[in-house]
Amino acid sequence: MKRIHHLSLLAAFVLVAGSPLLAQEAKPPAPLSLQQCLDLTLKNQTDIITSRNDVLIAKSRTSQALSAYFPQASIQNIAFSGGTGVLNKTTTGTAFNVTQNVFDGGLRETSVRGARYGVMQSTASLSRTVQTVMFSVTKSYYEVLRAKHLAEVADAGVKYNEELRQQVEERAVQGAAAKVDVLPVESQLANARVSQLSAQNAVRIAAVTLQNTMGLSPQAGFDVQDVESVPAVEIRPLADYVDVSLKVRPDVLQSQAGTGAARASVRAARINLYPRPVISGQYQKSIEGGFTSSGSQITGGIVFDLFDGGANRAVYRAASATQANAAQQEAQVGKDIQAQVEEAYLNLTNAKERLAATEVGLTAAQANYDVQRDKYTQGLGITLDILNAEVQLLTAQSNAVQARYDYYDAIAQMDYSVGKQGGFNGN
Repeated sequence: MKRIHHLSLLAAFVLVAGSPLLAQEAKPPAPLSLQQCLDLTLKNQTDIITSRNDVLIAKSRTSQALSAYFPQASIQNIAFSGGTGVLNKTTTGTAFNVTQNVFDGGLRETSVRGARYGVMQSTASLSRTVQTVMFSVTKSYYEVLRAKHLAEVADAGVKYNEELRQQVEERAVQGAAAKVDVLPVESQLANARVSQLSAQNAVRIAAVTLQNTMGLSPQAGFDVQDVESVPAVEIRPLADYVDVSLKVRPDVLQSQAGTGAARASVRAARINLYPRPVISGQYQKSIEGGFTSSGSQITGGIVFDLFDGGANRAVYRAASATQANAAQQEAQVGKDIQAQVEEAYLNLTNAKERLAATEVGLTAAQANYDVQRDKYTQGLGITLDILNAEVQLLTAQSNAVQARYDYYDAIAQMDYSVGKQGGFNGN
């Protein structure tokens, strides 16, 4: 029995050791493209999900308002008492009842109109919410890439100083340099390592921020794909962007629908201030019990609240003020859009100019660094010269990274300001 038990353990060990699933470590998830991030956002982001639900709620309210045009059928069980004293008798019965609101002075129509404006508002709000969230995800995506490339610059700073320290130490051994020449290099190397740690942490923070913006929980190994090339964006006149935005931005339609809904509320409140004609129909048929008759009737009349403590008048004043606010808000939306478009336009033109300028600066800084290294290697330069050239090169590299992703952000911002999904490589 012991031999069989040992053989079983050996077989189990062979199976476990030979299992490809257990022998290999779990691979980290593949880096996501911007489009993949946007697709995940549509499924997981809370603001988008709640905005979709708001559209469903608004459509349900429209259906509720429209139901007033249709007959309302019900089954009613009724009990009533007749007679007096000991002759009192209770009769019960069940009847099928149908009522129809034929006319209520226009309240039904204003209710439906207001509900339809509500659907327009919610639908436009959903579109703008999607654009806003997509813009935020796009910016966060670029921030991850920005942080990663700045971390590469920080890594390069450490590498430059380590190589220079080794070179200075070798020259000191050869007697071509003083031992104290290594001290400024050691100081700069220590600072470079601090910058490296900060840059690495910035990458992790940017990744967490992106996942949160997407509506995801932080995941280990989360990474994104790099953007390979800078797009050629032709910048049109500012007026063109403003014209487009005022025509297609969802928040323009949202504000217009808000004004329409406010007008419908004012109309409904005004109807209740005056006498209004009402017409309704009813049909009732006995099903069982003490009721033996069936019948129908049409009722018409005038409804007017002689005294309601000022409630109807207060509702009308509130609705009128709401309409005034909606009109003011609609006008302000147009002003806000023009300001947002102009800001995006200025950022885009400036970012494009800075991108070109940083390329020139980077080329010059790299050439100067190479010259100073050669001079120091040949014994014609001093440590301070190469350290200064290194700082200039790292600054130029950082500026180039910043300008590149500022440009990407500016493209996304311009698209967002005119009512499109931002991110040239996320389409």
